[in-house]
Amino acid sequence: MRIRRAAPVCLLLVLAAVALLAGCGGGTPPAPPTPAPTPQEWTEAVCAALVPVVARVTDAPGFDLSAPEATRQAYLTYLDDGLAATDRARSDLAAAGPAPVPGGDVIAEQVRGDVADLRADLAEARDQVQRTDTGSPVAIGRAAVSVTRVVGALLNGAEVTATINRDPTLKAAYEASPACAQLQRSGAPSSTTAPSPAAVPTR
Repeated sequence: MRIRRAAPVCLLLVLAAVALLAGCGGGTPPAPPTPAPTPQEWTEAVCAALVPVVARVTDAPGFDLSAPEATRQAYLTYLDDGLAATDRARSDLAAAGPAPVPGGDVIAEQVRGDVADLRADLAEARDQVQRTDTGSPVAIGRAAVSVTRVVGALLNGAEVTATINRDPTLKAAYEASPACAQLQRSGAPSSTTAPSPAAVPTR
C-alpha cells in the first residue's frame, strides 16, 4: 500500500521538475540594448524638438488697443499654445537622453534646464496677461510688451544653441543639422508681431 501511494507523488514531482526546467530554459531572450545615438542624431533630435517651440512663440497675435478683451484672449491662447509646445519639447528632450560626448549628461541637463526656464517665463507672462484689467487698453499693451520681451530674450540669448556649441563635436553636428538650420530660421525676429514698447500709450 505504501509503494502504490508513493508512485503518484513521485510522478507529480518529476512532472513539476520538468515543467520548471522548461520554464527556465524556454523564456524569451532579453532584447538587445538600444544603441546610443551618434552626435549628429542627438543634435538633430534636440533641434527638432525645439523647432515647434520657437515657431510658436515667435508668432505672437496681432495687437488692437480698440479691442482689449479680444487682444487679451488672443494672447492667453498664444501663451497656452507656447506652454504646450514647450512641454512636448521637454518630453522629447528627456527621451533623447544624454549627449553622446564626454560630459553628455551635464550638457543634456543644461539643455533641459534652458527649456524649463523658458517655460517658467512663458507661465509668468501668461499669469500677467490673465490678471490684466481688460478695461485698460494701456494695461493690455504693457502685458503684451512683457510677452515680447520674453520672446526677445529667447531669440537673443540662444541658450540652447550656446549650450550645444560649447562642445566641438556637437557644434559641428549643429552646423550640419537640417533641423538646427530650421530652428535658426524659425527664430528670425522679423516673425514676431507683438507691439514694441514705443507702440503702447503710457496713459
